[in-house]
Amino acid sequence: MAERTPDDAEWERIVASLRAPDTDRASEWPDIENTERDEGEPDDGDLDPEPEPARASNEPVIVWRGSSEDIDAEIERAIPDEHYVPPEPPPLPRADALTWAAWIGVIGSPLLLLIVAALGISSRLVVVVCIVGFVAGLGVLITRMGSGRDPYDSDDGAVV
Repeated sequence: MAERTPDDAEWERIVASLRAPDTDRASEWPDIENTERDEGEPDDGDLDPEPEPARASNEPVIVWRGSSEDIDAEIERAIPDEHYVPPEPPPLPRADALTWAAWIGVIGSPLLLLIVAALGISSRLVVVVCIVGFVAGLGVLITRMGSGRDPYDSDDGAVV
């Protein structure tokens, strides 16, 4: 058998303390936890069932009197169709020619480089044009991107 270390002894002490009955409890169970069942009462695991919440007087009462299709139809008739319908979103703003050219430079330049690389064409001019187009398009998009703040808004933070 392997040599015992101080860690093994400590581990065995911890395991033994977990297996020992807990006799040094500061307090006992609350009295409400010490309930007893009647002999005829089934053991369903629920000693204190919660009462059903009160219904509003205008809430429809649905009573089941048939198959599941009947109850589905009755539910559909009893509950009015009151779901939220959001308003139509405003139309997207139309982009000008410079914005379109910038997006073509940012997206089209890497795609053109991939196509040129896949076809095995080696041209320094195409590579330079793609790099310049990407950098120029990215620069245009970044400079035209607004700060997102209204310049006439005097509010500078959250309202608590």
